Amino acid sequence: MKKKESTFSSFISPILVLVLICFVVTFALAMAYGVTKPIIDKNNLKESNKAKSELIPEAKGEFKNYDGKLVVVQKNKIYVTEASKAVNGSGVVVTVNSNSYGGTLTAMIGIDNKGKITNVKIMSAQDTPGIGTKAQDPKHLGQYKGLSDLGSETIKDSKSKVKYITGASISSQAIHESVFAGLKQYKAMGGAK
Repeated sequence: MKKKESTFSSFISPILVLVLICFVVTFALAMAYGVTKPIIDKNNLKESNKAKSELIPEAKGEFKNYDGKLVVVQKNKIYVTEASKAVNGSGVVVTVNSNSYGGTLTAMIGIDNKGKITNVKIMSAQDTPGIGTKAQDPKHLGQYKGLSDLGSETIKDSKSKVKYITGASISSQAIHESVFAGLKQYKAMGGAK
């Protein structure tokens, strides 16, 4: 004849053990997050400043975030996520998200203190390799250097000062819209000073 187990040992005890394990694991994760978050934030800032320095070398890696209103060209489609001014007033770097063929495209646009584009850097995109990514080619992006006006918000417009990549027109347009929004943000900020 088997002995009857008590309600405590068969039901309550395992529940208490699981709750205790969950508490200990949650506490350990919170402690690990508290220790690693400042390190991660510092590394992210360092990487961000490195990318910004590639766009505005005269800034010498010193930028301050712009805390004013960020430009939205089209809600949830083309919008500025961050703008930073070089501490020495040499330029502005604007980060813009836009919709591309493969999803969200994130671009950083460097603009000097005269309002001219210094460079465009694609930070992330999910466009088709070998087709949509042709629009990210340095030769294509180089068309923007020195421009302070794109001529048109649409790259396929005859007034556009930049040519699109055949077969990658959606990706080309996404980059063009990002640069357009970057220039708009620059003007909204009152320039680099």
